[in-house]
Amino acid sequence: MDNPPDFMAQWDYRDPAASALRFNTLLPEARTTDLQYELELLTQIARTHSLQRQFAEAHQLLDDIELRLTEATPRARLRVLLERGRTFNSAGDKASAKTQFEQAWQLGLKHKELYLAIDAAHMIAIAAPLEEQSRWNQLAMELAERSQDKQVRGWLATLYNNQGWTLFELGRFDEARISQQKCLTWHEQHNNQAKAFIARWSLARLSRAQGQHEQAHAELTQLKDDIAAAAAPEDGYVFEELGENALVLSDPAAAEYFARAWFLLSQDGWLRANGAERLARLKQLAKL
Repeated sequence: MDNPPDFMAQWDYRDPAASALRFNTLLPEARTTDLQYELELLTQIARTHSLQRQFAEAHQLLDDIELRLTEATPRARLRVLLERGRTFNSAGDKASAKTQFEQAWQLGLKHKELYLAIDAAHMIAIAAPLEEQSRWNQLAMELAERSQDKQVRGWLATLYNNQGWTLFELGRFDEARISQQKCLTWHEQHNNQAKAFIARWSLARLSRAQGQHEQAHAELTQLKDDIAAAAAPEDGYVFEELGENALVLSDPAAAEYFARAWFLLSQDGWLRANGAERLARLKQLAKL
């Protein structure tokens, strides 16, 4: 197939079912012209199953793809390993996931598929124990930073953010700040305002972790004002952080911040399902 459509551009990770429909519209032509493209496309349909927690369906489709792999389809083989690993990881089997990702990392390096090799390394960091995560993030960042390929370098913001949070969890706050500042700089240079707002929130969270509550409050207040000026939706996490710092500073506005945070975050379906205690605490601190 000459200049086949970029199937990765069809992704909406928040709506895997709709993504699957778009992938399926590409299949008929792919089946008649390009085996590797077809198999890669099918791995993404498997991923839509995984994201919907349809793990048996994802594994079955990956099994079917695996039977059709050849020496001429190394990239499809690499994607099978990645999606198999993601399926295991989503199901909570991190050990099996890590094995798949490590194989994908080695295969990606062997075939110089650096974009997918970095994907594998960043997934190893997600599946690995905390003490191993920083090393894998670092390997992925170094590979991306050395590359002149725009697509490969496009991983950097994600990697800087992931490394920042790994270092945060390790209590290495100064190093975490360096990573999150790199993430912010990347998004500012690429005019991604929404992602830049998130990076600024991450830096303010680090300020709180380091006991710099007045600085964090100032950073968050400015961020809240900049979000409003950009006519972007209010962010409940910003109000939550404002509340946490105000609480330590004995600022009477703390309850108001928590109330706004609770109102916004209680509308988040994922948080309602996975963060009931967090929401209950916000409501209590808001004195609602």
